[in-house]
Amino acid sequence: MSAARRPPGVRAPAARHRHLANCTVHARFSLSDIPRISVAAAPDEGSAAMARAAAVRALAEAGRGYLGGRVEVRTHGGTARCRSVRRAADRAVALAVAASLRGDATGVRIRVRTHPLA
Repeated sequence: MSAARRPPGVRAPAARHRHLANCTVHARFSLSDIPRISVAAAPDEGSAAMARAAAVRALAEAGRGYLGGRVEVRTHGGTARCRSVRRAADRAVALAVAASLRGDATGVRIRVRTHPLA
């Protein structure tokens, strides 16, 4: 017996995207010789402090703790839990810092993951 087939044009449900919100976090990092991290356009004050800490941590882990820079963090799209947005911003800032140190494009977009409440 063969498995049931879907009619043409009907897509299979995207199981792996089931817990993604319609919200994205955009982070951009630019290096500076001055050992200071400034944060621009963060969604709230808690996110700004978290983005600053993530940039400092990423620079220190790369052995470049003597450098500084400017972090821009923006959110786009729907609403998500504050904790999920901050976690995505943490990942986005760390990836933006790593890309900047490699010399790649420094703009990073991360989709916000949400966990079901059930």
